[in-house]
Amino acid sequence: MHATRSMAPGWRPALRLFATALATCLAGCGASQPGADVEVARIASPDGAVDAVLTEYNPGATASFVYRVHVVGHDDAWDSAPVAAELYGATRNASAYGVDLHWRDAGTLEARYLRARSIEVPKSKLDIDGHAVTVVLRAGVENPDAPAGGMAPAP
Repeated sequence: MHATRSMAPGWRPALRLFATALATCLAGCGASQPGADVEVARIASPDGAVDAVLTEYNPGATASFVYRVHVVGHDDAWDSAPVAAELYGATRNASAYGVDLHWRDAGTLEARYLRARSIEVPKSKLDIDGHAVTVVLRAGVENPDAPAGGMAPAP
């Protein structure tokens, strides 16, 4: 029992040092790793009632970009809005990732892209404060003017 007591004080500084190093690493690593979605496009509907918002999530070097389409009230935050469509690995041309948003009319949003590895459409019909919006995905649309890489600005 005496041996345990004499060893414990020696371990405490080491344990504190380890805990501090771990906390520092986690805080620093979290800031430099890919993380949360970033808003990369926002377009108001023709009547100005709602906004279409496109976000980009960068999961890191071993995976492709994830694009999420949200529809929100004009100038509202998108982070609590449901995802209308999610496109993994969507491209706009041979060297540009992303999705282009266009309003066909005040109630129809079109998400245009060349190709995508996978697509999920959890909620294509939305009601935003009494404003009905249908989200339509349109593959095979090339945007030759889209710059290479992802849509989010470089840090």
